Amino acid sequence: MATASAHLPIQKRQSHEHNGEPGCQGLEEMNRMFRNFWDPTAYWVCDKQGTRARLQRCPQSQLYSEELGRCVHYADWAWTDPKEPPSRPKISQSVSTK
Repeated sequence: MATASAHLPIQKRQSHEHNGEPGCQGLEEMNRMFRNFWDPTAYWVCDKQGTRARLQRCPQSQLYSEELGRCVHYADWAWTDPKEPPSRPKISQSVSTK
């Protein structure tokens, strides 16, 4: 028998191919918080255009609310479908042209 953790609300599970990290490529992403699709206790922040997003954690007993754009007490948190960030990190690949 599966039991839900006492400190996290039960949520709809949907698998996502990525964790929601933004690419921090456009000005509209700067100094904004973005939901971490895999961990409701964390969110992403773009500090500087063209750099990787910084992972931040909510204070204890709080989860990140994408609707409110901030961390809220877990009892006030509600599941919402995640929204894709404006850009995604570029995948660095070394491709040989030989």
